[in-house]
Amino acid sequence: MKYLVKENTITIDPEGKYLKKTVDDFLNDYYQSKKNKYLLLLNKQILLDGNTVKHGKEIIDHKTITITLPEEAVDWIPAETECKVVYEDAFIYIVHKDAGMIIHGDPGDTTCLNAYAARYQINHGIKQPVRPIHRLDKDTVGLVIYSKIPFFQPWFDAQLSSKKIHRHYLAITNGNIDPSFRMTINKPLGRDRHNSGMYRVSSTGVEAITYVEALGNYQSYSLLGCTLETGRTHQIRVHLASIDHPIVNDILYGVKTKDFPAMGLWANWIEFKNPITNKKHKIFDQPNPMYEPFKK
Repeated sequence: MKYLVKENTITIDPEGKYLKKTVDDFLNDYYQSKKNKYLLLLNKQILLDGNTVKHGKEIIDHKTITITLPEEAVDWIPAETECKVVYEDAFIYIVHKDAGMIIHGDPGDTTCLNAYAARYQINHGIKQPVRPIHRLDKDTVGLVIYSKIPFFQPWFDAQLSSKKIHRHYLAITNGNIDPSFRMTINKPLGRDRHNSGMYRVSSTGVEAITYVEALGNYQSYSLLGCTLETGRTHQIRVHLASIDHPIVNDILYGVKTKDFPAMGLWANWIEFKNPITNKKHKIFDQPNPMYEPFKK
């Protein structure tokens, strides 16, 4: 399909995808709730060939689909400066998060990533709520996706839930490792009942799968590439500690060292699809000097 985004509308040419299919079919493909469907029709936000859709059973066929996008308020108190954006299109923007920063703070918190995202949206005329699609731990550095259009957020949420958004991490861990090392860590995780805020491998926990490969050694440290099959809290940190390669400077599961300035976990690239064209995009983070020694 093709699309054209203007200030307050997005018009989609279905190119035959919705022959003999209805507006309801289209809205279901984008995971609109029953309430959202009702409001979209009530507020006359869906048009076919420029004509207001009156009910969800109308047939699309070759007609263009136009969605009006009402302005909403940025719903977070902004920071003084904006976040670092490494990629942006009509639907999302992708932000670099520094180590030590949380994504969601308490109401009024202007030091969390959402506050910097709010400032970015205000500066660039994105008059919509601040909505990250996923999270990173406080001490993890790297990429976070933010939604720009509320209509498409449920679709991105579903992509994440169905593991169609691929996130890759680099981990600096204690101890050298064989260059040919490859491993699938399939160990369920649960809360550590004895240590608040920590997780552990637990036979009664939830499924957690991490794909790991060796990428290099430097002094007494190794660099591991990690891809998530599931996205559990502290998943990579617990999994790597469980195979005796804890992440450096991980205050919960790792080993402290002065050889690196921060925790050695970096969400360095992310891959996703465009919600209209289905085209894949793979976005890399800005360079990270902490990982340069492993290139030598």
